Amino acid sequence: MALNDNIKKFREEKNLTQQQLADKLYVSRQTVCRWENGSRCPDLITAKKLALELDVSMDELISDEDVNDMQVNYVIGKSERIQNRMRLQEFRKKLLNFMEILGTIFMAIILLFRVQLERDIPLWFTVSFFCIVIPLITVNLLISKKLREMW
Repeated sequence: MALNDNIKKFREEKNLTQQQLADKLYVSRQTVCRWENGSRCPDLITAKKLALELDVSMDELISDEDVNDMQVNYVIGKSERIQNRMRLQEFRKKLLNFMEILGTIFMAIILLFRVQLERDIPLWFTVSFFCIVIPLITVNLLISKKLREMW
């Protein structure tokens, strides 16, 4: 809906004629008629008075959308953002749990080699571990950044 449609809609909801609205705003009926048919627009001060008289906000008065549609779109958008944030947080939690398990296994193997077998850890094992963990840490940092941006 455009401004002219909103003026007419809100005027009719208040059960006002064009003349009654014009009298309240100290303008002519023809002026209200021109606003409603879209050939003219009220100036900013008159639009503010018009919004007050029709008991609506300026946003509602000039909005292209129906107010209920705007509220529904806002709620849907907000719930989608919340769901996306929750999915990212859940993924991050699983990633951190996986990293914790990997670290525990690595530490257990180190202890097994050093204490039980009295040997050094093979270099290939250490390199393999870090080749797995470094990308996981990078992904975790990217998720953390994305979560901060979503606030």
